[in-house]
Amino acid sequence: MGRLIQAVSVLLCAIVFLLVHPKPAPGHAIIVESSPASGEVVSHLPSHITLRFNSRIEKALSKVTLTGPGNRLLPLPRPAPDRAPDRLIVPLPSLEPGPYLVAWKVFSADGHVTQGVFRFSVAR
Repeated sequence: MGRLIQAVSVLLCAIVFLLVHPKPAPGHAIIVESSPASGEVVSHLPSHITLRFNSRIEKALSKVTLTGPGNRLLPLPRPAPDRAPDRLIVPLPSLEPGPYLVAWKVFSADGHVTQGVFRFSVAR
């Protein structure tokens, strides 16, 4: 009888522990890699921007904007089709030399919206 009470006590303690300490939720989508890279000065004109995140994103609900020299907002198409669930590839128009600001906003698989910015430059 004593062993049964001890086994039930251990089982109840384990259940209480799992209820009090649930598994952590997956992290929000955070950018882990970009091309061009943040702060990069490119000597060739990039044909697209690639953003890779640490988790799956909902591409249909994601957006990338590009601001160029003179603070001009450049029109960008929707991200190109891509099989990778954690990556956005956005085709670029022909870029002139100067600084650029990339702003991204994504809806991550955990249901949260994350956003950020980074800069790159096209050399003369």
